Amino acid sequence: MNFKVSLLLLAGMAPIPMSGAIPLVQEGALPLIANRSPYPTDVASYISRLIRHSATGVASFVTAAISTADNSPPTYLSKSVVSREAAPADDFESWLISQRDFAFKGILSSIGGYHNSTDLAGVAKGAIIASPSRSHPDYFYQWTRDSAVTIGTLIDYLDDTGFDDAKYNIPEIIEAYIVNSKKLQRLSNPSGTFESLEGLGEPKFAVNSTEFSGPWGRPQRDGPALRASTVISYLNILRKYNKELVLKDELIDEESIYHEVVKPDLSYVIRNWYKKGFDLWEEVNSVHLFTSLTQLKALKMGFQEALRFEDKTFYGNLTSSYAALRYFILIDSGFRLNSIPYLIETPELLATGERTGIDAGTIIGIIRTHTFNVDTQDDVEIPFNVDDPASLNTLVALANDMKYRYPINHHRLNLSSAFALGRYPEDIYNGVDTSEGNPWFIATASAAELIYKYIYSHYRYEKDLVIPIELRQLFESITDLKIRNQTVLPFGSKAFADTVGALKRYADAYLAIIKEHAARDGHMSEQFNRYTGFMVGARDLTWSYSSFWSACRWRAKVASIIHAQR
Repeated sequence: MNFKVSLLLLAGMAPIPMSGAIPLVQEGALPLIANRSPYPTDVASYISRLIRHSATGVASFVTAAISTADNSPPTYLSKSVVSREAAPADDFESWLISQRDFAFKGILSSIGGYHNSTDLAGVAKGAIIASPSRSHPDYFYQWTRDSAVTIGTLIDYLDDTGFDDAKYNIPEIIEAYIVNSKKLQRLSNPSGTFESLEGLGEPKFAVNSTEFSGPWGRPQRDGPALRASTVISYLNILRKYNKELVLKDELIDEESIYHEVVKPDLSYVIRNWYKKGFDLWEEVNSVHLFTSLTQLKALKMGFQEALRFEDKTFYGNLTSSYAALRYFILIDSGFRLNSIPYLIETPELLATGERTGIDAGTIIGIIRTHTFNVDTQDDVEIPFNVDDPASLNTLVALANDMKYRYPINHHRLNLSSAFALGRYPEDIYNGVDTSEGNPWFIATASAAELIYKYIYSHYRYEKDLVIPIELRQLFESITDLKIRNQTVLPFGSKAFADTVGALKRYADAYLAIIKEHAARDGHMSEQFNRYTGFMVGARDLTWSYSSFWSACRWRAKVASIIHAQR
């Protein structure tokens, strides 16, 4: 049954009662709050909530998605398709090359023991600072999450170069990170101890690898999962290229790394995946999609390590926890609701009416857990792949809100479907204190990476481009396609190639926004001001450099695989 919402509702006036309320929880799902459903009971109340908390662009998007269900046979198209996205500026390609190199050097300059910089005075070897900023804001710490993501970038670099690294000494840097991680794991802290495993949920440490004892959002349960995945990824490429450890005196061998570093983190995930913790933005204590996805990915990657080292009992614990967590993500969590076209990052906040559920953290979680690097089954079995309509619609919903919310986007309204993106609509963190949220380099670069990976997946598996009706807004906004029912563009057809070209221009437009707001000399902070576009917040944020470099990497992989198909 289709539902429509009146124009009065979309204008922000009182909602008109609707006949036939529909549940927003999948049948059989467990409610998050005992004895009552945590979700609105009808579409009207949900759309009304969107209007209270967000721009009407999102409300219109949800309304359209709800009211366009179509069960007619798919339409196959092979004709030409015209892109609505303009080609990037002439200097875009040269800028990408120089900016990608600057970003990579920005990453290296954040790692203690391997760079001669006054910014790294007192930083332990292998520790990664989030930013050299020591006041307004003070980010001069090492975060478990940021560090794992950063080292993951270096592992990708090694893999892309075929482990040919005479220039930067990357293997030793990665192994120094593992040595430092082992020390941090065993450091008693406000979250707990190593013996109880609770200390592994501590989010950040001083740069000299001592505890941070100040007040903070504790625990953060994504850190151990991300660290385990990163270390396993390094072990994987050591085997892929038949390389040996550089720091053997400290790390001994691969089996020691498994038992002393990887297994404790995986044990933490097994014990705590169903518990609340603070989100990647360190603000909300609840259950979060980003955290759950990263935990699931770590458990899956742990299978092969447990089998390799004949840790059979632990392998059983991993597989049973993986199955339980995957069921939770898909069925009981509220992350995916049948009547909402996008994914919900923190269902509890939707239930209480505090947020709409739209969050860039969801996009970051998707691209972190769908890598196409090792076993294709990893990407298939981890929910919400890059080609899942709900994954792509999360980006659409975020852009629909922020194209109106941030004044720096207004000049783009009739020019592009890509916009400067922030963390979530209700954000009030301005980079130093609280007032109004801003666009973030991480969020904007992650949008580009999501689309590049979407393109890449079709070429890697030579899949037809299947456009369900739920993705009508995305494809009609970037092409001249008219999506009236499920539309199929056969792999290799003119329509397929043209539409992929439009998608690539769409992803490029996000990187072009970064070009517009990064410093001319390449420096990137955490945020850029929603009114002026000038950079604000922590300077030289390591994660900004990492996210940009990763998006560029996937852009290059797309170009390479398309060229190979010709």
